[in-house]
Amino acid sequence: MTVNEGESLRLYKKALRYAESDPEVFLGTARRAAESILLDIALQEAVGSKPTLEALLTVLAAKDLVPPKVVLAVRTIQNYGNYGSHAQKGSGEEISAEDVRPCLNALTQLAVWYGRTSKALAEDEARQGLAAVQHTTSTTRLADSSLIVIKALLLGCGFEQLLAQHHHRLVHVQLPWSDQLVKDVSQRLLDVAIYNEQRVLRLLESEDEVRDQVVPIGRVGYSMGGRNFYLLAARAGRWGNATAAEFLADPAGAQIAVPKHSDMFDNVLAAFSTDEAGLLEMGVTILDVPHHLGLELFHLNRDVLAVGGQNLRMHARDSDDYFELLDSEVLSPCARKRLRSAAANVLIANRSWLTEMRTDAGELHRELMRCFHAMGSEEARFEEVVQHLVAHASFPQECGPEGRERLVRHVLFESYRLGEPC
Repeated sequence: MTVNEGESLRLYKKALRYAESDPEVFLGTARRAAESILLDIALQEAVGSKPTLEALLTVLAAKDLVPPKVVLAVRTIQNYGNYGSHAQKGSGEEISAEDVRPCLNALTQLAVWYGRTSKALAEDEARQGLAAVQHTTSTTRLADSSLIVIKALLLGCGFEQLLAQHHHRLVHVQLPWSDQLVKDVSQRLLDVAIYNEQRVLRLLESEDEVRDQVVPIGRVGYSMGGRNFYLLAARAGRWGNATAAEFLADPAGAQIAVPKHSDMFDNVLAAFSTDEAGLLEMGVTILDVPHHLGLELFHLNRDVLAVGGQNLRMHARDSDDYFELLDSEVLSPCARKRLRSAAANVLIANRSWLTEMRTDAGELHRELMRCFHAMGSEEARFEEVVQHLVAHASFPQECGPEGRERLVRHVLFESYRLGEPC
């Protein structure tokens, strides 16, 4: 994350907090957020421009770095920002939350596009770094991650010590969590990686190069023990008095906010035992929201239902204003089975790397997992892993040291039964 990207997210979330309570302040903050987003894109693309909304938009649009629909959204934000400034200068006009709704929608559209663009830019940068890592027969390139569930395995399995026994130097390569990891292993840009088992199996079925070059070594656990699905609701919203059974019997009218291009959306489909068309038939609408959006999304619409990561879940548990309308435990046995299967992660390796290592895949997997599970009984090593995750895993900006540690311990216990529940 760039310095300016963090500022953009902060301003976006701040704007949402004012959308209903102070629409005039919202308009000014929305304009600042839009300006910050465009500035970050300009910085990442090394595009020179004056740091003003008009100048940034003009230059980025001319270089086709901002699509026409997003240009329209930014213009909407700009015009509403001008209107807000006029109202604040004493026009006497009262601005309501309903008046600024088009600006709110435009800002959310901009944020969704920005989230995807930033991820794509980060992945391009990571790919370039990966290509720059020189491959030798005594070097093993392992895909690193900032996800707590995966980072814990990378730290606890003893990869470095094991590879040293084979006279290999371990190189960690930080890469986004995506299908590209599997393709990088197939092309020998990576030697070893951990990825979602179902996604790996799909690629093995559909792509010849993956099938020929990628070897699944073994399952390494389940994210949150397979209990990672939840549907968060606001007590003051439309579903505040509904039970899980009532909601499942008649979900018509529900709006579910979830990053659509993510495994979280796949979990929604698994929970409802349907596909996207089936959700529409049920009367359920999907709202594509930025991955980093937290409880602020309820400032957009308190009637919305949210699906997010464990950060959002833990923040909600700290407040009496929210509850889990659905979670894995209240679903049918078939749905729980699907969700658990979808949460499984697997260690994969390049076939040529395995040959060079002169090791049996099964024995390699057993040795790594023995080392990982032994960590739970070695207090000093376990605490070292916890503190490393607190310092280096991915968290929202507003999550302080205490909240980070609590989240790390929660994820480790739920996923691997390491440590104590919290």
